[in-house]
Amino acid sequence: MGCNLRDLATPHPVDLSDFNGQRVAVDAFLLAYQFITSLRKRGEGADGGPLTDSNGHPVSHLMGFLDRATIMIESGIDPVFVFDGRPHDLKMETLASRKSRKDDAKEKWDRAVADEDWTTAQKLGSQIVSYTREMVAETRAMLDLLGIVNIEAPMEAEGAAAVRCARGDVDAVASQDWDTLLYGAPVMVRNLTSHGTKKFGRMVHAERIVLAELLDENGLTYEQLVDLGIMVGTDFHPGIKGIGPKTGLKLIREFGTIEEICIAKGKELPERLQEIRAIFRNHPISGEPIANPGMCDEDGLRKMLVDGHDFSERRIGRALNRMEAAGRLRSGGQTSLFDF
Repeated sequence: MGCNLRDLATPHPVDLSDFNGQRVAVDAFLLAYQFITSLRKRGEGADGGPLTDSNGHPVSHLMGFLDRATIMIESGIDPVFVFDGRPHDLKMETLASRKSRKDDAKEKWDRAVADEDWTTAQKLGSQIVSYTREMVAETRAMLDLLGIVNIEAPMEAEGAAAVRCARGDVDAVASQDWDTLLYGAPVMVRNLTSHGTKKFGRMVHAERIVLAELLDENGLTYEQLVDLGIMVGTDFHPGIKGIGPKTGLKLIREFGTIEEICIAKGKELPERLQEIRAIFRNHPISGEPIANPGMCDEDGLRKMLVDGHDFSERRIGRALNRMEAAGRLRSGGQTSLFDF
């Protein structure tokens, strides 16, 4: 999840209608993990694993994306789902640590299932899920059938989305990852895809964070914000021990750069600092323009989800009704301006 900048931000409550007519880039991987960790087998005798179809194939990711994506479309939002590409080698330590924690949880989950300790198994279920390449391909195939634009980033999804936003290709970036701001996204939206749902008994509301406001309110330049994030800790470096957001903010205001702070405080300079800075300040993106949205292929969607994965008529019908309400549904040989 990267660096937590919540203490520096002033979020503005927003509604989905505030983004009517706007193109919003969505960090697909974080969203996928929300779905597969929350839509799981529960109840007596359930092991807490992902929901599956009659063939034992995971479907939580498809259910989640179908529901949330069509809600966005119905609200007048033009989403662009951005998927992670190949991770930078500086992220490998973070990924290895995550895998180690998952492996430990899997061992405990296996023991709980063997002992028929369903309470423990369900608690551990969210820690053992994976969003596999096959699941990514299925998600993108479903989005294609919905006529919803989806792209693969060269590296980090939120990084590519942020650059696209800075260039004016999209109006905002929807992500829970505060690193989105370190990548230079002018507008970040948290909780956009979970707006109106409940979490721990509380209603979730979307929030807009404007990068220019954050910089102005904290007396920082963008370059200083990146240095602050690196000191606190990101996916590419664990940070400088003893420096959190509040201390880091005070130090960066006083000394200006990580180099000067390390000299003044006798701290070790982070290794490969210039590379880490470049990941945030000059994140790679594809040179190809973002495609236009298309029409939803009802027949294809039904074949994939109803015939292929046992989706109920109620679930598929709800999604199709949203697409129809937005003028984005194609049945049979019907065509529209979206097809040209």
